[in-house]
Amino acid sequence: MRYRFDDFALDTERFELRKADAVRHAEPLVFDLIAFFAANPQRVIGHDELIARIWQGRAVSDATMAGCIKSARRALGDDGNGQHYIRTHRGRGFEFMGDVETAASEAPSRRTPEPGTKPAVAVLPLENLSAGVDEYFADGLTEDIITNLSRFRDLMVISGASTFQYKGKTQSLAALCTELNAGYVVKGSVRRAAGRVRISVQLVEGATGVQLWGDRFDRDMGDIFALQDEVAEVIAAALGVKMQDAALQRSLAKSPPDLTAYDCMLRARRYTWMLSAEAHAEARDLLERAVLIDPLSADAHALLANVYLGEHRFDANPRPDPIGRAFRHAFTATQLDPLNAYAHCWLGIVHFFKRENEKFQAEAQIALNLNPNDPETLADIGHYLTFMGDFERGPELVRRAQALNPLHAGWYHFTFARLHYRQRNYEEMIADVGRVAMPGFFWTHMLIAAAKGQLGHADAAVALGEAFRLKPDLSPPDTLDKWNAAPEDRDHLLDGLRRAGWQG
Repeated sequence: MRYRFDDFALDTERFELRKADAVRHAEPLVFDLIAFFAANPQRVIGHDELIARIWQGRAVSDATMAGCIKSARRALGDDGNGQHYIRTHRGRGFEFMGDVETAASEAPSRRTPEPGTKPAVAVLPLENLSAGVDEYFADGLTEDIITNLSRFRDLMVISGASTFQYKGKTQSLAALCTELNAGYVVKGSVRRAAGRVRISVQLVEGATGVQLWGDRFDRDMGDIFALQDEVAEVIAAALGVKMQDAALQRSLAKSPPDLTAYDCMLRARRYTWMLSAEAHAEARDLLERAVLIDPLSADAHALLANVYLGEHRFDANPRPDPIGRAFRHAFTATQLDPLNAYAHCWLGIVHFFKRENEKFQAEAQIALNLNPNDPETLADIGHYLTFMGDFERGPELVRRAQALNPLHAGWYHFTFARLHYRQRNYEEMIADVGRVAMPGFFWTHMLIAAAKGQLGHADAAVALGEAFRLKPDLSPPDTLDKWNAAPEDRDHLLDGLRRAGWQG
């Protein structure tokens, strides 16, 4: 739906707010709020109705709602004094004062992508190279890819209502991207023959026409709906990872004064791959800047919770009360955007380190329901489930993360190291730690020492000594308690360390 009031135009199909010819930035929750107001002009809307429609009934503080209203006014050029568009009725609610005209969304206008915003991707209808009767399969797969990609809150996915207008049409990539305001295009084809299907997909950068990623999927037909689900999930995960990588490279080319909140967040993400104290310090500075620039960015708050928790998990650049600060930002992120899987994931992990396991599992399940195809979320949750002693579901989630992102970070292998140690498969556990490839991290040497201690290897003491060299104040019992290790595994690991020479 498209709403017009004064010189503003709001298009819910394309998630776009414009004033005259300029795009106005609005976070997803703020955009939803303005769209709801525009759909209900000249009517006082109470707090309960706003909570039900915008926050899906979740508990929301008055401060959170006031902040969201303030940001909506700012996006409209309004303020709390003039209240030209959003008027406060004390004790009753809010009224949208704009003279609104409504219409179906128009054909996309020609415009230039806004710099420093989330990457927009247009998924074009997959070309059907089979008989005409297979058209529904190609269209259904296209729609499933759009749906799965939309679960990645870092991406702005142009709706199928816009992209299906280009079905069967020949148009230059540059013109198409200009019309749709897309930075990236997904295109491909489907061919069925003799009980098998071949699906080819490419991700292309709109500005350059360079193919950033491509793959081919050959499958037996079997259950057509199961096949459609499987391929759509794999494609969406691969596209999500590749688009984030491409956005990061563009951000790294900018000078510090030009960084937006989104650029800061992209750069800070490198910490989650490296886990070094230097990367942590940089990420913390970037994210604290990001939440100052855009205090209603749920993504920035959630990632800042991750970074603050690093002060507790890894003793990286510690400052007072890291768990408290991490909790406040993770909780804020879920309030700002209840549909943000990453926010729920990290709120859950904060609960994990508070040893509130039931709350961790509840938030983890919300995150998995919101985005079951994000490799990072799957791996994080699987990692901590394994620490809690769930050696079935934890590794299962991490295996799925590996399948969705073959170029994953080395820390994914910690899950399998823990699994193999529990299974007394110590040699394989040592191999897992080698795959982690983090020689400067004390945990890797502590685990190797425990495994070699169990095997009776003479060099177990060498690995133990390296762990203490990297962390002189290391206390294995305190470390395992901090990481909420299941009692049986805690005792098993401490036994291995004693066999390696630890006097505990």
